[in-house]
Amino acid sequence: MSIHAPPSNYMLRNMSEVTIPDHVSWFPQTIGWKIVAAILIVVALYYVIQSIRLWWNNRYRREAMALMSVMQASINSASMPLSLPLDVFEVMKAVLIYLNPQKNNTFGDQFLNDLDEYRSPQTTLFNDDLGQKWMRSLVQKQCLLSKQELSALMTLCQQWLVEHGELHLKKNGGQNVV
Repeated sequence: MSIHAPPSNYMLRNMSEVTIPDHVSWFPQTIGWKIVAAILIVVALYYVIQSIRLWWNNRYRREAMALMSVMQASINSASMPLSLPLDVFEVMKAVLIYLNPQKNNTFGDQFLNDLDEYRSPQTTLFNDDLGQKWMRSLVQKQCLLSKQELSALMTLCQQWLVEHGELHLKKNGGQNVV
């Protein structure tokens, strides 16, 4: 083991060692920057909470859209289930009940009108010929929807699931969170 000795070279004899400066703190040094940092943290936290709340409140949309995608794929299959119009009705009814629990007993024209109440202005109405035939197909075995009608109904329902909500909330004064 060797002991550190001062340099023996005469040129290095009068040199002093370089001192390393203290590290620079990343924490703000003045009160003004501390206030700005606190405000930025609060604003960022607010937007994160709002994003999480929006994601959580729209989980029913994601679940319904996933079910609709599975049902849409079954339309094009060789063995299309006969209960598909009823399955679509059950998904749309579940969404409507989630949005407004008082709508749990609606059926027929009232159900279609309730869906139209939540729609955006660009969306096609549910209470038209296709919607009426859809309601009849639920109660009458001889009234079946064709593949084209089922596909149009599924497209309409998927569009409604994506776009519904905001206008109805404005009419009700923002009582429901969608």
